[in-house]
Amino acid sequence: MKTYKKYAGLVLLAIALLLNLAACKKDAKQEVFNPDEAAITAAIASATTLYATTTEGSKPGTYAIGAKAALQTAINLATATKTSTQYSQREVDNATANLTRAVTAYQARLIQDVSVANLIAQWTFAGNANDISGHNHNGVLMTGYTGATDGNTLPSAIADRFNRPNNAYDFQNGANIEVPYTTDLNPKEFTISLWVKRHETNPNNYMFSLNDYNGFKFQLQGGNFLFLTIHANDGYHDVDSNPGVVPQDVWTFISVSYTNGTMKFYVNDKLVKTAAVTGTPITLPTPVNLIIGNNLPKSMKGSNYFKGSLDDIRFYNRALSDAEVLSIFTIENTL
Repeated sequence: MKTYKKYAGLVLLAIALLLNLAACKKDAKQEVFNPDEAAITAAIASATTLYATTTEGSKPGTYAIGAKAALQTAINLATATKTSTQYSQREVDNATANLTRAVTAYQARLIQDVSVANLIAQWTFAGNANDISGHNHNGVLMTGYTGATDGNTLPSAIADRFNRPNNAYDFQNGANIEVPYTTDLNPKEFTISLWVKRHETNPNNYMFSLNDYNGFKFQLQGGNFLFLTIHANDGYHDVDSNPGVVPQDVWTFISVSYTNGTMKFYVNDKLVKTAAVTGTPITLPTPVNLIIGNNLPKSMKGSNYFKGSLDDIRFYNRALSDAEVLSIFTIENTL
């Protein structure tokens, strides 16, 4: 009798467990087949409208080439989730969040006019080294040191990345361009952008400098990383763009920005590194000319001269946003 009661109790317990499991499965089934689709429906509709009413191009108001493909992929994935009967509420919510992020990323690729209000100087090298910003920071073609001796070579006018003759400069044997010093060339924050075609690996490929490391210098290092040195009120800061590298003998867009707290490096249309750096660049106690392609003063003579070609240099007295840097790249990447 005791044995019978024991087994009867076990049977009842098993039945209870099965009923509980069935209830759980029912709840899970309901979660899969009855998600709230209001948010994902609205997100898909908004993203689809954005896709249909915008265009790609290289002018302000258009979106960078390739941006629409990524947005369409995100819309397709969200639509597949919405129309399926096999997704839970959590998965539908995740798909909605992913589409929202894709829309944000797409909007960041809008090409915009970059305000000229903060443009200190712009050298297009279209037959000369004049500044077209209106601030008259015109450059002078100079010979320069290649060690202890002068290389006796001026920058040579060459074809640019669009094969237009006399629209870029090649720098060899210490050749450089000097820009007379004024205080606005010594800003407290800045962005430098330019196109570069390096001819060889050189640990001291100086491209753009104000009093060497006593002010700031933008160069290529031995690993072909971008490298920025700033003399700030709290000391010296040296940062490279690793892992972002510059290829050899290929026209490449590069940029660096600095503001108190942040330094950013860009290669073509990619932000390749962000570094936390504090301090404000010092004001030079003794004026030294800004130099492109080498370093000054000449007492710093050495092998720091640039070996390669440069074009379309911009200098801003503000740290531009990622979208603004992308806009410069996109606008300058096409005729």
